[in-house]
Amino acid sequence: MQLIGDSLVIGLTEHAPLVLAAIGFALLYRLTGLMNVAYSETVTLGAYFGMWVNTTFDLNFYAVLLPAGIMAGLVSVGTYFAVFRPAKRRNVGTLELVIISFGLSIFMRYGLQFVFGYPVRFYDVPPPDTLRVLGTGVSTFRLLALVSVAVVSLALYWFIQKSRLGLQIRALASDEGLAQASGIRPLFVTVLIWFIAGVAGGLAGAFYGVGSSVVPFLGWRQFLFILLVVLVAGKRGLGGVIVVGTATGIALAALTLQTHQAYYAQVILIAGFVLFLKWRSKRTAEAGKV
Repeated sequence: MQLIGDSLVIGLTEHAPLVLAAIGFALLYRLTGLMNVAYSETVTLGAYFGMWVNTTFDLNFYAVLLPAGIMAGLVSVGTYFAVFRPAKRRNVGTLELVIISFGLSIFMRYGLQFVFGYPVRFYDVPPPDTLRVLGTGVSTFRLLALVSVAVVSLALYWFIQKSRLGLQIRALASDEGLAQASGIRPLFVTVLIWFIAGVAGGLAGAFYGVGSSVVPFLGWRQFLFILLVVLVAGKRGLGGVIVVGTATGIALAALTLQTHQAYYAQVILIAGFVLFLKWRSKRTAEAGKV
């Protein structure tokens, strides 16, 4: 029982930003079909932007979330206009787009090192208090971070699933031609998606950064799990992403507690994801033959 309690508390509080980052990546993936590797740098940018606003203007962490998210969203839109939209208009293939996004990721990562330097950076926040939840010690900051991530995630889910603009986003993702015929402006909706995805990634990065440290590889270290969460969620929409992301965080915590090594826990979970995806692909192929 103690293992279950520890896994729930640690998994939910430490890995909550994974859900937020996965939602942002899922929006782009569902709309464009592109595995945008450069999204990892959007997460990193959120951490750096939040740290910069926090240390430069002496604001508390929660006051920097909005500017950090907005700045990351604007950079995301900028990459769309500067790189991905011109490539799409030239009918660049999917594989080539992935390669382009990988190159953009490297460019942005080393650009961050050039601007902010190589040393590890930290947020200037006061030491948090510690509370006992299900017998496990957890800082008040992590609890507040969990609540914030949950609220933002559910708000994004409601916006995409229930709002008028969300309906347009889903329509464009399903059939661009039909969406245009229905009077939807593809460019406006596409830019909105890139902005929302950037905001989600930036907020996730800010939560990751304040929980540990800010380094140029912060988003890259999380990207594989962001990608796997979205792939495993499949066609279940943002609700599936939230469920799979939450389960992933709890599983990582449980495996880490059992193996006492975060690296082993990650390898085991990645292997489990790969086996599941292979099984699902085989099952889909068999169903198609029938």
